[in-house]
Amino acid sequence: MHAKARNRSDTTQNQQNDQTTKDAKFSIGQVAKMTGSSVPTVRYYDEIGLLSPAEITPGGHRMYTAEEIWRLKLILTLRYLNFGIDEIKRMLAGDIPVDMAIEWQIEALDLQMRTLASMKSILEQTKKSEGDSLSYMHELIESISEDALEREKFILEKMFSSVFPEQFPVEWREIVLLGVNISSLLEGKLSAAQTAALNELEEMFNDPQIVREMRHDVMSFLEVVHLPKISVEMWTARMLKNHKQLLKAAEQYATPDSPVVQANIQEYVLLFADVEELPVSQSFFRRFAERLLSNQSENLERFRRICSILYPGLQSYMKTNELFYQALQWKLQQMDKE
Repeated sequence: MHAKARNRSDTTQNQQNDQTTKDAKFSIGQVAKMTGSSVPTVRYYDEIGLLSPAEITPGGHRMYTAEEIWRLKLILTLRYLNFGIDEIKRMLAGDIPVDMAIEWQIEALDLQMRTLASMKSILEQTKKSEGDSLSYMHELIESISEDALEREKFILEKMFSSVFPEQFPVEWREIVLLGVNISSLLEGKLSAAQTAALNELEEMFNDPQIVREMRHDVMSFLEVVHLPKISVEMWTARMLKNHKQLLKAAEQYATPDSPVVQANIQEYVLLFADVEELPVSQSFFRRFAERLLSNQSENLERFRRICSILYPGLQSYMKTNELFYQALQWKLQQMDKE
């Protein structure tokens, strides 16, 4: 009997201790020490909206509870694993599924490992060389870069010829597949990371399944787009304007349901519709959105990520691409409720 009473007393005491810990508030210095971080780091996370304190005292001191400390530990763990600040913010907000973010990070680390292996190979070859090591290293990298550029052109030609049907206008192929004119991105030498990305791209287009997926995506595009009604130049200008608007919204952390993002989506869909004014018809929007969303796959996402490494100028497109598809999905959900 006494043992049972003592156990109940211990349980009650533990619950009280847990509640006391939960309600306790800690200064920024204490939090930094408890998490192995630093005061400037914790303060920076507050400034960028990643970790807000539970309370700011009348004297301007930040105070944190156990909940914020746990969030900080999670942030520090993700930073240790090399996740970017923007990725972490979106993961914690639920904008990016954690599994998807982890998969992206694994791919990025695989690429980094191949990049380091390539750099190590160059250094090992240089070490074995006789004479001027620095000159040999320079000549070796020049040779690798020239070979990579030739391979890049060959892979792109193979990619376009395998993905696009014969009836697809040649002048539209580059801009439809990547959103930009590839010929403007082929200048200069490739870095080690870009060379590794090129190897990844070559592997993708040696995979018949991936080629089939991309070809299906292009064929679906043809079903909803009337390419002859607009010139490549006009399309490029309007797409660039649309992209800049969406990028600005993304940088300001606009949500998919925000008016500015939804207006941007309507303007984009208008490019594909046989109308001149907004809004486009509900039936066309649904057909267009469902077609785009149904064509998304892990391989297409992987293709875009690899291209953003190979062509740094495409990185902003990756940022807007995610927001774009989230906005399409949100709009469809609202239409289903109506």
